[in-house]
Amino acid sequence: MNFYEFNNNAEQNLMLIERYEWADFSSVTIDHSITKSAFTFVGHGENRDITIEVKGKEVEQVIRNHSSMEVNVVKRPVWTKVLGYRSQTSWKMFVASTVYTLILLFILNALLPASTHNFITGLSLFLFLLSIIGFLVGLIKPKWVLPKFKVKTRKRVLFSYLYLILSCLFIVGIFSDEESTSTPASTQISSSQNSVTVASKKDGADSSEQKVEKNDSDKAVKEEKKQKAEEQAAKEEAKRKAEEQAAKEEDRDVKAQEQAAKEEAERKAQQQAASQQATTSSSTSSSGNYKPFENDPSDDQQSNMSCSGQIKGNKNSKIYHVPGGAYYDRTQDNIVWFCSEADAQAAGYRESQR
Repeated sequence: MNFYEFNNNAEQNLMLIERYEWADFSSVTIDHSITKSAFTFVGHGENRDITIEVKGKEVEQVIRNHSSMEVNVVKRPVWTKVLGYRSQTSWKMFVASTVYTLILLFILNALLPASTHNFITGLSLFLFLLSIIGFLVGLIKPKWVLPKFKVKTRKRVLFSYLYLILSCLFIVGIFSDEESTSTPASTQISSSQNSVTVASKKDGADSSEQKVEKNDSDKAVKEEKKQKAEEQAAKEEAKRKAEEQAAKEEDRDVKAQEQAAKEEAERKAQQQAASQQATTSSSTSSSGNYKPFENDPSDDQQSNMSCSGQIKGNKNSKIYHVPGGAYYDRTQDNIVWFCSEADAQAAGYRESQR
């Protein structure tokens, strides 16, 4: 087990100052607190006290794993590890208790409803009186007022009951501030209410007349609103009827336009049918009045052609030939010329099969 000293001026910051073997000590007593751990090594020749600020638990584990020393850990209540109670010094514990009590009272004052403050203040005053009596009695007979304490001295009575007295005073001061500040406000409210009551009594008659006038004015306002509502409803009804009439007229116009378009289409169809019929009848009449021209057997084709692309018919066989046909050029006698096949067919001729 090596002990080092930290030195910034030295070449090596850590300097070995003491060295012990595990066998030099037979046991170790360890006292853990919240911020530090105290080790007391008991040896054959002398004892060694060491205080470690951090990692006291780890050092304890190293001792248990690497040595045969008897390890004794001081078991103390949790509250003795709190700041102010670790040294078990009376005045430090008194100061710590007072500070912690003040903090707790401020927290309770913020959390508890205002309706409970009066009860807490009254209870604190009662405890304050009991603490004064206990303090005076304890100075004479400490064992009468310290039944649960093992050490029953006047010093213990002084610190214990002085703490109770101060705590009661703190409670009264903290929880009565709100009550004292709210008292003037409540007084002011009550005085204002009284003044309002007096004023209301003086103006009783005037208020009744004002109520009547107010009722009349309210009735007139209601009538006016009702009349406006009726006028608005009448306007909306007239508007609705006008829109319906306009819609009906628009439908009637649309139907009239559709009827006119239908009649116009029928008239055009009739005109077209009549025109086609007239065309057919005119073509039929022209075909019936057609008179083919004939040629003599001695006439040639060129001298008897009076129109371009004529149809050649045989007067005896009643067969007509078209240009390019097999017998068109062979037919030389009894020729009847036609300007179109329709003319030939109208004259009673049929088309050649070749």
